[in-house]
Amino acid sequence: MIAGIGLCAFGTAAFVWGARYAFNLRGATDRALARGSEIRALAAARRGELGGAAAGPPPWRFRLRAGLVMAGGPPLALLGLVLALG
Repeated sequence: MIAGIGLCAFGTAAFVWGARYAFNLRGATDRALARGSEIRALAAARRGELGGAAAGPPPWRFRLRAGLVMAGGPPLALLGLVLALG
């Protein structure tokens, strides 16, 4: 029963997280990519690279991954409900 409740909560959280990043709600994807770019630039500066940081992943790849997580959330939540109630 506890595992079912946990799976249901995890599936719901996966759906919400995926929707947030897949549809760029409130600029979530843009902020995450900008944060990654700043981290790569800082690491390049620490290493002393003159050319700067390498380019990060494109936004479509990040959104595709978030869409896959979003699509997997409801089946996981349903499985959790079945385990919790059954």
